[in-house]
Formats: sequence, structure tokens, C-alpha cells
Amino acid sequence: MTSEIRLHNAILTSIRRTWWLVMVLLVLMSGFRLLFTIQFAHPEVWSDFLGSLPMAFAFGALHDLRILLLFALPPTLSLLWMRNQTLRRWHRWLVNTSLYWTFGISIILIGLAADQIYYSYFGSHFNIVAFGAIDDDVGAVLVSAWRNYPLLLYVVVGLLLEYLVFRIIRRAFHFTDFFHVAHTPAVEKVDRALNRHLSLHVIFAVVLCSTPLTPIFVGLQEKYPQTTFVRAVPENGIEKLAETVWLRIAEEPLSTARRFGYGSDPQKALIDFTGGEAAANDGPILDRFPIKFFRPAPLVNGKPHVVLVVMESFSTHLLHYQSAEFDLLGPAQRHFDNGSLFERFLPSDNISAGSILSLALNIPYRPGTRQLSQSDLKEKRFPTSVATMFAEQGYDTAFYYGGLKNWRDLDQFLPRQGFDEILGQKDFTQMYGLQDEVDGGPWGIWDQHLFRAVEDRLSQATEPLFLVVFTTTNHPPHGLPADLEISDLHAPNELLARTGELDSTQKMQLATYQYANHELGKWLDRMDSSSLLGRTVVGVTGDHTAGMGIPFAQQEILQQRAVPFLLLMPPDIADQFEVNTAFAGSHKDIPPTLFHAAGLASAGYKGFGISMLDNDEQHVGFNATGLVLFDEGGLLMRPDGFDTMTWAGQSMNFRPTSPTPKATEIARKYRAALALTDWLVYEDFAD
Repeated sequence: MTSEIRLHNAILTSIRRTWWLVMVLLVLMSGFRLLFTIQFAHPEVWSDFLGSLPMAFAFGALHDLRILLLFALPPTLSLLWMRNQTLRRWHRWLVNTSLYWTFGISIILIGLAADQIYYSYFGSHFNIVAFGAIDDDVGAVLVSAWRNYPLLLYVVVGLLLEYLVFRIIRRAFHFTDFFHVAHTPAVEKVDRALNRHLSLHVIFAVVLCSTPLTPIFVGLQEKYPQTTFVRAVPENGIEKLAETVWLRIAEEPLSTARRFGYGSDPQKALIDFTGGEAAANDGPILDRFPIKFFRPAPLVNGKPHVVLVVMESFSTHLLHYQSAEFDLLGPAQRHFDNGSLFERFLPSDNISAGSILSLALNIPYRPGTRQLSQSDLKEKRFPTSVATMFAEQGYDTAFYYGGLKNWRDLDQFLPRQGFDEILGQKDFTQMYGLQDEVDGGPWGIWDQHLFRAVEDRLSQATEPLFLVVFTTTNHPPHGLPADLEISDLHAPNELLARTGELDSTQKMQLATYQYANHELGKWLDRMDSSSLLGRTVVGVTGDHTAGMGIPFAQQEILQQRAVPFLLLMPPDIADQFEVNTAFAGSHKDIPPTLFHAAGLASAGYKGFGISMLDNDEQHVGFNATGLVLFDEGGLLMRPDGFDTMTWAGQSMNFRPTSPTPKATEIARKYRAALALTDWLVYEDFAD
């Protein structure tokens, strides 16, 4: 009888411990959410959207409860088996369950803390970008993390927390607390409690897991979105990490096309994307695109060289602080003033690989997908390749990267896409007698050496050259040449009002950004002095923005993601265009713009982009975050719809507005473009 009483008490104690742990963890996770809000919220959240925060925290508790109930489900279900077990088996169950909770709570705490570090750099919760650390140069990633974050402190704090969690859980599941004879619960009472516990646990878990919490949260707010930040408040890092892993596992041919409703017929996507201009046949996808003859068609005296410079972490918003005291541009200032600078411009992706490959292949990046150079499609030759496009017009093609050219397997992938020459760090160090530890950082050689190689290649060219250049210096951990002489930066009050007093990492971010721009300007100056610039079309853009820890208001969502696109043309070509730099665009529009500026428009262009020099075309830009730009303003895409914004005057900022027929058309065009990209990518591979 005593043994039975003890077993009954163990069942009841297990039930109480489970709900106690769930409630404690729920409070703890809400604490992380409060810390997240305080740390990253723009001041407008407290002044204009404070009323949305209580609901955000309430929905956040539901997100957290969903995770916790799923995690607590195995111990709960195990009680069905344990109700008639011996004391010995109960002892083993307590040991295993305490280890299970210890491990699980540790993972939750580490995940929540890591998510906040991740957000501080990428401006979002865990997403597919997290896989970049695995796919990138792991050694360089670790060096960057070691120099930018106090990893040793994090490890020590993590071990202390782990020990504390272990002690608490060990005490919570101590043998003597589960087996006592102070009370004599009836068998019927224990059975009812266990049945109620199992039923409530399973029902709550099923209901929460099958309920789309985010659309409900958005739908309950009648006013314009709580801001993208407030929408991010309810989400937790564990859930977003799980979604990210699942997205990677579930990726398969045409998964993007199916997600947007175009998984059965690419012709429907072609019609929606082209406005009905697509050819109606069953031929290759690209052949069905309409041929674009951009206007005006400039008269060109000999084919100019074409150089596309992709600057690492080249954020547009920092350029707005340019001044004599905060000289970020240096010698590049003159070229930015004289060229055509498009600021309403977005990168394809928010990491380097996605943007570089999108530019090289002349296609948009499909959000959440593997990089093509490291996928099952890495052997495929893509018909849209920008190198092929120029090679067919008599150009030599090359790709120069300041880092190792086998990064993301580019040395194997790009030759298949028509690039004749691919050079990387080791080639340049051998070419100029450089030393890796002196003349570069973990990610590659200093930009000055890379621009030197570009200049030498152009000066030696006997045929028109199309050259893509990808810099590396403005990359964490933000090192600089030891003998560097450059002007000091005195951050303006407008910037400090956003960042507070700059820490050492932020100062180095600004210093490498300044250095990269100055080296770009010096190279352009040398090109100008040698008359090469008068025979070269130069495009300059960024692969993505940089963190910097700057909070952005909802109306500044474009500034958070924008990279510049600077276009420099020989004077005799530039004079033939009336450039409207207010047009919106993205990386997909750079290849056709360079093609147009080089005087090749008469050959016709087939692809996803539009020349930024053609004033008669509809200009649309978009990014992997679902931010879409067009002439009326912008869209912020969601799985269940989109938010509509209009331009606030001539600035880069937005203001909320109601959906318009034009906005609906642009949203459809965006979805069709990504679905069509999926069809093109998997052409000849799909079932």
C-alpha cells in the first residue's frame, strides 16, 4: 500500500512540476522578449506604437507556449507508461527527465541569446541566412566572431547558466520530493488528474501548432502595421530557427513556384510577370520572355569596357552622413557627384553569396533557397548568365574576388556560366608578391591591391572587357592595413543620436567602410588620369547593408536594406541619356543597365531586369526580405498579403497608405518573378 501511495504521489508531483516549469520558462522567455524590445526598438515604437506592444507580448507568450508545450510533451506522454512502474524505474525516469529538461532549457536559453546577437547584425530573427556561417569560409567566420564578440565571456556565462539550470532541475526532480507518505491520494483522483493533464497538454499543443498566430496578430490591428519591428516582437528565436531548418530541409524543385501559386504552369507566371507580353509556346522559359530594346539606343564609338564593382557591406544610409568632418567617401565624392546615383535600390539578398550569384546569373534570388553554386544544380549552365550576355557581344569576361576564389565553389561554378578568367586572393598575392598576414585580413587582400589588379587588367586589355569585382575589406572583423593614413572620422550628432556613443566595433565598421570608399575613389581617379575611365562603363553597388546597431523607423525600412547603385559612363555616352535617379530598382536591373550603357541595347535583352536608363519602362525592385519598390512607393510582402506604402516626397522614406490597383499588380508581378525564376532554375531538372 505504501508503495502505491508513493507512486500516486509521483504522478501528481510530475504533473505539477511540468506546469511549473512551463510557467517559469514562459516568464523567462517573456523577459528575453522585453530585453529584445528595449535593446532594438526605434524610439517611434515607444511613442507611436506603444499600444501594440501589450498584444505583441500576449501573442509572444502564445508563440513561446507553443514551443514549451511541444518540448514538454514527451515527459507528459511517458507518464502513461510510468503510472504502474516500480520505484526503481521511477528513479531512472527522474534522472532521465531531469537531464532532458536541463538540456532543453539550456538549448532554449542559448537559442534566445544567440538570436539577439544575430538580430543585432542582420536586423532579423534567425532565418536562412544563418546557414551562411556553415556554407562560408568557416575559419574566417570564427575569426570574425572571435574579434567582434566577447566569445570567451559568452562561454563562461553560458557554463554558469548551465550549472545553475542543472542545479535547479536536479532539485525540482529530486527523488524524495516525488515519494512520500504525507498524503494518501485516491487512485481515482490520480487518474482524473493524469487524464486531465494529458488532455489539456495535447489539446493546447495541437491548437497552438495549427493556429497561424502571425496572420491573426496582424489582422487584429486595424491600423497600418504595428511596424515590422513590432511584428518581430512576438516571434522567438527557437521557433524561427526551427522554421529556418525546416525550410532548408523541405526545399525541393519548384517549391518557390508552388508557394506563390505557379507550381503547375510557368506560362501563367510569364503572363503575370510580363503583363501578357510572353510568347505562348512550350519552348525554353527564357525563349518565351519578350525581347527588350531599351531606349534611347546610344551611339558608341567602339565598345567600352564594362566593370561592375560590388562593395562588401556598402550601406546607402551611411552616405547620408557624408561631410568634410565625417569624410566617408574621400576621393570617391567627386565621382558620386558626377555620376548617376540610384538610392532607391535594393540588393537581391542580405548576404554576399545570394547577391553575387544573382548578379552573375542575372536572376532574382529566391528567398530561403540554397545558393546555386553549392546546390544540386551547380553543374548547370544558366542561360541568363551576365557573362554569356556580354561574351555574345564580343567581350572577354572576368571575375576578380579579394578573397579565396573557391569561396562558395565559385572557381568551379563561374566558368560554367561563361566567365573566362577568375582570380582570387592567392592569384593576387603571387602576382604582386603580397603576404597574407600583412596585406590582407581573414576574408581577403586589402581593397587597394584588388583595385590595382583591376587597373592593370584594364590597361592591358586588347578586347572589350566585362569584369565583375568583389571587394572584401569592409567585412567583419574589419581589419585595416598597418601603414594606413586616412582622415579621422568625427561622427555627427545625427548619427550618434541613433547609435549612442560608438563602441570599438562600430568605429572599426566605419573605418573599413571609409577605407573601402577611399580606395574606390583612388582607383577611379587613376582611371580618369590614364583616360581609361573615358572608355569604361563603371557600375558600383553593395552586396548588402551592414548592421551597425542602428535602429530604423518603419518609414525608414528602405534605408535599413538599401545599397547604392552608382553608374559612371564615358561623357560621350552619358550625354545621350536623361537619367532619372528617382527610379526604384534592385540588383536584377544592373546587368541590363550596364548592357544598355555599353551601347548594346540594339542586340535586345531577355531577362528579369529593366535598364535604369530607360525612362519609358516600369521600374520595380525587390529584396529577399519581401520589400518591393515601385513608382508609387513600396510593398512589404507577407505570406497572407502585403502592406502598402507610398513615397514621402522625394526622400527614401515611406508613409502608410491603402492598397491600390497598381500595388496589387506589382505584388502579383513580384510573386510571378520569383516563381518564374524557380521554373527557369529547375528547367530540365523538374519532374
